[in-house]
Amino acid sequence: MVHIAIAGTGRVGQALAYTLMFEHYVDQLTLVDIAPKVAEMTKEELYHGAASWGLGVTIEAYEHSKFIENADLIIIPAGFPRKPGMDRRDLAGQNAGAIKDIVTSTVDNNPKAWYFVITNPVDAMATLAWYLTEKKRKVVGTGTKLETVRFKTILARKLGVPLRLVEGFVGGEHGRDATPLWSTVRIDGMPLDDYLNETKKTINKEEVTQYVKGISMEVIKALGGTRWGPAGGFLEIIRGILLNTGRMTAYAIPRKFETTQDAVHVTVPGRISRTLGPDIWNDLTAIEQEQIKKAAQAIENTFNQVKE
Repeated sequence: MVHIAIAGTGRVGQALAYTLMFEHYVDQLTLVDIAPKVAEMTKEELYHGAASWGLGVTIEAYEHSKFIENADLIIIPAGFPRKPGMDRRDLAGQNAGAIKDIVTSTVDNNPKAWYFVITNPVDAMATLAWYLTEKKRKVVGTGTKLETVRFKTILARKLGVPLRLVEGFVGGEHGRDATPLWSTVRIDGMPLDDYLNETKKTINKEEVTQYVKGISMEVIKALGGTRWGPAGGFLEIIRGILLNTGRMTAYAIPRKFETTQDAVHVTVPGRISRTLGPDIWNDLTAIEQEQIKKAAQAIENTFNQVKE
């Protein structure tokens, strides 16, 4: 029996909950939101959807995370969302309180739970959650998973190929210091440069990078926030943790570099499984490695603002 708790049922939390209902291994969902009746009414909506599909998942709803018990995975999307013109780092002070409350109120009642942090700025918030468990729990951050799916999307579009033929990752920080890892790009199994030489196509890397870093704000302006990209992208990480899939993807776990005083959550793409790795660090170019180290330093600076 697999029990997943979602602490925060806003746009992303609701979309994830709906998506997880259809995962065959999920037996129980616990929804939490501090806003009155939001989790409860989300539960009702989900049951209404489940009824038409004949799904057997059990759903509970509460207004405080202290009621979560014996979860296998605690997903944390709670917190204030970005508004147009905001940088993710601007949310650190506002959202640190939510992370502290959720982790401290769940760590004792859920002795075997992993934590999966979505709240922005996610790398610093995942690091904070890890410190709050006294570094004793497995805490995974979404890292640059969203940048990675956006990277694949724009590459497929620009090159005129199906998405399923595109491989490639983004590393570093979710946000300003996200780093497209061009050395990892494969199109139908071919390294990007070989593919471009063979097909005589071209790619404007600056345009691609601008899309990867900027499309989320365009979504926020038009729709108020992202929803389905996170729900789809994060599912691969959730499956990796709970099903031990070992798929290669982007996610953040603690790493220490010479540029940081301690370990912080930063993305180096790797296999997602119960062992969290191995990663592709040694396959990256020296420039890509330096960019990821720079991102880790920026993440630590944000974390240091909220860790007390």
